[in-house]
Amino acid sequence: MKSIIKKWYEKLGFPKEWDSAFFELLEKTELSPCSPAEYGSSVDFGKNLLMYLYFCENLQEKYIKKGIAEKYLLDTLGDIVIWAKTHYGIHKSLGLSETSWLIRHVTMKLIKLGRLQFCMAPAEHGTPDGEISGGENVLEIHICEGEKLDVDECRKSIDAAKVFFAKYFPEFEYKYFTCHSWLLDSTLSTLLGENSNILKFQKLFEVVSEDASNRIIRYIFRWDMTEEKLADAVCTSSFAEKVKNHVLSGNTFHESLGIIKK
Repeated sequence: MKSIIKKWYEKLGFPKEWDSAFFELLEKTELSPCSPAEYGSSVDFGKNLLMYLYFCENLQEKYIKKGIAEKYLLDTLGDIVIWAKTHYGIHKSLGLSETSWLIRHVTMKLIKLGRLQFCMAPAEHGTPDGEISGGENVLEIHICEGEKLDVDECRKSIDAAKVFFAKYFPEFEYKYFTCHSWLLDSTLSTLLGENSNILKFQKLFEVVSEDASNRIIRYIFRWDMTEEKLADAVCTSSFAEKVKNHVLSGNTFHESLGIIKK
């Protein structure tokens, strides 16, 4: 089991400066084989990291069985490294705390195709006009960090998803792509220039609803950022400064629901 975990740690390209701490963690942690559903999650974040690397092996077998190229597997699993880095930035230790998100990856519900991630799921958010009902199959669009939000690359991803899921998951029937995100907030048009990649991204969707939310600060600053701590947050861009001032002035951002008909 530990040899499998070591294999995926090396295959996914974790920071080399973590090696010593990782192998020490691997050596001292007691582990038992199980599936993602059986494991669930743990407050032992280090164990979460090890187990999610272990789950990669079975996931690879599923990709091979379906004939899906390894490139897609590695692109998808790269999110484990991103979230491990997020955890490390907050806790200064190796671990995973976002397993409720990453379980989608290791159970083959979510796959990254180019710039965007796509998750086969029942709709969490119905549309006001009833066009999409709660629980209806949709292909969720998610945007992982670390790459420029190039709208042309996003279009390519959406086009690729139509072909990919029809080929490899024909049993999953859906009519809409959905995206529920701070990136679709109309408020951002008052803070960003017309050539903003975010505003161009918004135009890909029909935005049908919005919910008041300041979760944007978690994405712009740190994942553990709260409104109470925002006054002391360091701004590393003019956009971050605008977001900070907007919230501290008593204003609210939104998470908006956008849809694209298949």
